[in-house]
Formats: sequence, C-alpha cells, structure tokens
Amino acid sequence: MYQALGEANDARAYPPPGAMVDVGGHKLHLHCTGENSPTVILETLSGGMSPYWAWVQPEIAKTTRVCVYDRAGRAWSEASQQPQTLEGTARELRTLLTNANIAGPFVLVGHSIGDLYVREFQALYPDEVAGIVLVDASHPEQLERFPALAAGNQEYLNLSAIFPPLARLGIARLFFDMGGEFDFQDLPRQEHAEVAAFFSTPRYFESQRAEMAAATQIFNDARKLGVLGDLPLIVITAGSNTLPGWKELQIDLATLSTNSLHRTIDGAAHASLAFNSNDAQQVSALITQMVEAIRKGQRLTQEE
Repeated sequence: MYQALGEANDARAYPPPGAMVDVGGHKLHLHCTGENSPTVILETLSGGMSPYWAWVQPEIAKTTRVCVYDRAGRAWSEASQQPQTLEGTARELRTLLTNANIAGPFVLVGHSIGDLYVREFQALYPDEVAGIVLVDASHPEQLERFPALAAGNQEYLNLSAIFPPLARLGIARLFFDMGGEFDFQDLPRQEHAEVAAFFSTPRYFESQRAEMAAATQIFNDARKLGVLGDLPLIVITAGSNTLPGWKELQIDLATLSTNSLHRTIDGAAHASLAFNSNDAQQVSALITQMVEAIRKGQRLTQEE
C-alpha cells in the first residue's frame, strides 16, 4: 500500500500532465512525449484512462513521439453530451489530434476494446495510419462467440448502478484508504495514485458504465470493419488466464493484414500487458519494432 492514500484519492490533487484540448463543446486530455515520427497513439481498454500506459509511454518516447489521451468523461477529459459510439469515438480522437496540431503518420495501439476504436480510425482515415498494434484485442464477434462475456457485462451494469452513489458517499475512497486494490496495483506510484483518485469519483463509474452500456452496439458496428491489406500489423496476445477459443480469435485478427506479426507473451494476463512492468516492457518492445520497421520500409513476418 502506497503512502498518503487519503490525499491520493482526491482527484483535484492531480492536475493533468498534458494539455486540455477543445474538441467542440467539451475538452479532452492529451499528453504527448518524445520526438520524431511516426507518432504512436495509445488507446486504452474499456473503462481505462491515460495513466494505464505509465510503463509503456516512457519506453516508446525513447524512440518516437507517443501520445495518450482520455476518452470523453474519463479521468481529466470532460464528458460529451453525445452518446458513445464506435465512429463517434474515432472521429473525436481525430478532432483532438487535429486541434492539438498532432499530425500523422500514426501508429495506432489498441488494448482490448481500444482495438475497435483504432481500427475504426484507420477505416475512416486510412492515409493517416502507418501501422496498427493490437494488444490482447477485442474481436468484433467475441460477444456472440462468448455469450458469458455479454452476460457478464449485463450483470456488471446491473450491479454497478449503485457505484456512483456509493462513491458520492466516500465508500470508494474508504476502500483505498483501507488498503484495497484493483488490477492496476502494479502501476508506478504517481499513476497508481491518479487512477485511485479517479476511481474514487462517481464521475468515473458513470463514464465506465456508459461505455459498457454502449458495448453491444460498438461490437455490432465493428462487424463492418474490413481487412487492412498490407498495412503493418502486430497482434500481441496474453499467454495466461484466457478463455477457451481466445487464441483462435487472436489468430484471426492477425490475418487482417498480409503484413503481420503475432506474438504471445507467456505468463501475461489481459490487464497485466499494461499494468505489469515486465509484461509492458515486452509490449513496448513490439511497438518499437513496429516503429522501426515502418521507418526502414521493412515487412513484418506472419507468425501464429
């Protein structure tokens, strides 16, 4: 348990580490580090926020410019009055980058459901995308192939309706003050404190629940996404705690491009690919490999 948890759970104690950028009616948080091209854009998993990339972003910044951001209503970003959709999220990311004067070409990295957003971005703006990295990525058909996932989402939505009022009463803060942890416990101290602070607010749970409520339609819309031709693609798969059939979905994603590489990180779980320093280091190395291949005009090697 890190020190000063009581202070850490007040989100106001943590100013945004990057810029707040107007995207039309509300502002999104964007934090870019490093230099050179292509620019790597990190899109987090469902319910995630920019500090989740604390182990990855500094490693990528050693090689090239890398940006993290918070989707509307998450962490430092302001909420949008529009419902969350697959296309809307991708277009809003494009507006954010444009208004912040962040130009492509981009390497888009999507973790879990983040892969659907980056694939939609590529479909809308193909000339701006130089490569894609999918990190234990969602498959558009996974809710259909794994009904238990859809049922689990609905159960969580039913249960979590009480979370925002509990957060208003300070129960979430008390949870952390008493040493409670979630799966982000291995993040660096600063980012752990930031995430714990946001987890303690009703606003976080409202945003998380809105994304989960939209998930069925997001996955349905993702079915229209096509193949990637020979666009450089790296698929990274967790090697442990996976559902039966998950590997086959990951192999299917690797076939989206004729210029792809598929790597499984042994011992890594779905969330640990970002939260665990050792697993995240391997993810960072593969993203860097993508950047270098693009710079040199080299092809990737397809592997299962």
